[in-house]
Amino acid sequence: MSGKIIKHKLAGAVALAAMTSSLSVLAAEPEETTAAQLQQRIAELQAQVDQLAASQQAQTLPNPEPPKSTTFGETNIQIGGYIKLDSIFSDYSDGSSATAGVGEDFLVPSTIPIGGESGEVHYNAHAKSTRLFFKSSTEAGAGSVDTHIEIDAMAGGQGDERISNSYAQRLRHAYVNWKMDGDRSLLAGQTWSTFFNVGTLPEGLDFVGPVGTIFERQPQLRYTQGLGSGKVMVAAENPATTLYNGSENPYDDNSRPDLILRYDNRIGDLSYSFASMSRELAYDHADGSNESEQGYAISLAGKWQLGRDDLRFMYSYGNALGRYLGLNSYRGGIIDSLDGSIELIDQHGGYVALRHFWNDQWRSNLVLSATAADNPALVSDMTPSAYQSLHLNLMYSPVPKMTLGGEYIFASKEVENASGLLSDDQGEMQRMQFSVKYVF
Repeated sequence: MSGKIIKHKLAGAVALAAMTSSLSVLAAEPEETTAAQLQQRIAELQAQVDQLAASQQAQTLPNPEPPKSTTFGETNIQIGGYIKLDSIFSDYSDGSSATAGVGEDFLVPSTIPIGGESGEVHYNAHAKSTRLFFKSSTEAGAGSVDTHIEIDAMAGGQGDERISNSYAQRLRHAYVNWKMDGDRSLLAGQTWSTFFNVGTLPEGLDFVGPVGTIFERQPQLRYTQGLGSGKVMVAAENPATTLYNGSENPYDDNSRPDLILRYDNRIGDLSYSFASMSRELAYDHADGSNESEQGYAISLAGKWQLGRDDLRFMYSYGNALGRYLGLNSYRGGIIDSLDGSIELIDQHGGYVALRHFWNDQWRSNLVLSATAADNPALVSDMTPSAYQSLHLNLMYSPVPKMTLGGEYIFASKEVENASGLLSDDQGEMQRMQFSVKYVF
């Protein structure tokens, strides 16, 4: 018997019971009950029946939202993503635009210009961050096998704004994850680096966010094992070496993967992670010989739930952070022009972010962030030495899954200027971004 038939029969039974009860009461009334009182009782009974019928009709109306998943045999398939329009007004203290086009689409700290003249406010609008994903989950003899493929059009050079604004899709995620049981899993493919706790990234309209965040997606092999109330992750990830004074950026001359160990757990309302990384920074000489140095990095990140609000944070430090920190804000080391050796560079950075819900529809985020590099004397005057950023937004969700909002962004970049010859060694950017986003 279908659920709809059962619901109709249940509603009918309830209505019949209510009618029978009311008639019984009527029958038990003393003889002096007037005709007006009888009519009032009948009207009350009719109202009860109408209310039941309306309630039943509301329950049986079709769901206006399309199903998010469907099943083929033993495989569950999900399709989703979001549509997003970004309208961006940027004002630079030392230029008319970012030093690379990608810096106009979202905050890329290294593209903040330095040493020029301030230009007019620059406007840019795009829908490149719109994304689409496909997921599957299949029950296996031991656990389940999940897959995830995701694409968008961000950071792609294919396309222009002359006529059609046609931009090629790029690969974000592509991986398979074998969940052997509740405590163990094996992931293979491209996704967020294990060194990056993406769950602590602040909510914002900008595509990435604070200058002090770890942000990296790359191919990897990751094993996860439950440990007490937490879990441990061990990963071998694709390497790439970024160096100052080099002829390439990045170099792909590494002999081993980046090795990462991470631990996740929670204490009450505080969820946290601690990650450590061992990396090789290497490049090949013109004669075919190889130069390499071993470096390290650590990162602490967390989210503290404050009722409905939350406080998020991250702090990272090491002599091999390089490309992992702030969208390759700094390179991992520098090549000594005298002997070709690699000198690693100590770097650190982080952020703190507060999210506050004003009510069910309105919320705001305040994010403060900074990074710095302890550059050696070998670097040039224009080598970045520090970044700072502030994000403040107001978001409005008039209907479920839709967000309209505005965000103010301030970011600054400072270069080394060790010689003191540069008359201007710092640049600033102010930006207002307005976005409309719908998740499906």
